[in-house]
Amino acid sequence: MLIIPTTGRYMHIPYRSMLPGKVKGLLVAGRAIGGDRIAHAATRNMACCSVAGQGAGVAAALCVKAGRDVADADMAAVQAELARQDVRLH
Repeated sequence: MLIIPTTGRYMHIPYRSMLPGKVKGLLVAGRAIGGDRIAHAATRNMACCSVAGQGAGVAAALCVKAGRDVADADMAAVQAELARQDVRLH
């Protein structure tokens, strides 16, 4: 879930939207995430890019630490670390 800092409103950004279809071991965030025209219009602002980048960075770091591919990230561990960083998840 992505919470817009200026309004408090939120949206969900699926983790799979950060996984390129043809490149293994890579996460993309910000304006490069996958989605349709409407989703891109809603997620291309700097606040959304920043928050998505934080999630991608946490996921990447935990995958490296655990020796996992980013496509197999432990979402419970990612969410726990984001919560530890005071990210509002729900």
